[in-house]
Amino acid sequence: MINIINFIENEIKLSKGINKELYLKLDLLKKIALYMSQNKIEGKVDKIITLINMNTGYSEYRLINDCESDNKKLWIEYTYENDKVRLNPGDILVKMK
Repeated sequence: MINIINFIENEIKLSKGINKELYLKLDLLKKIALYMSQNKIEGKVDKIITLINMNTGYSEYRLINDCESDNKKLWIEYTYENDKVRLNPGDILVKMK
């Protein structure tokens, strides 16, 4: 993982001042790699998904467990550390394989 982080840091230095979008994406990728290495997350990243703005006013994305049912009354909202997880446009999801 350290080799990957070093590679990303080198690419960040090369892109700084030249390509702002690439710089921001590489910086985000570095943060994800650091988080994964510090929190012992194992596995391969399948996708990194940026949530888009759906132009629905001030709304949030919610993570829902469908409890293996199409009946929305049985669905429960995902909570983490006693808080419901709410996502906004621009937030990033990392999907693992």
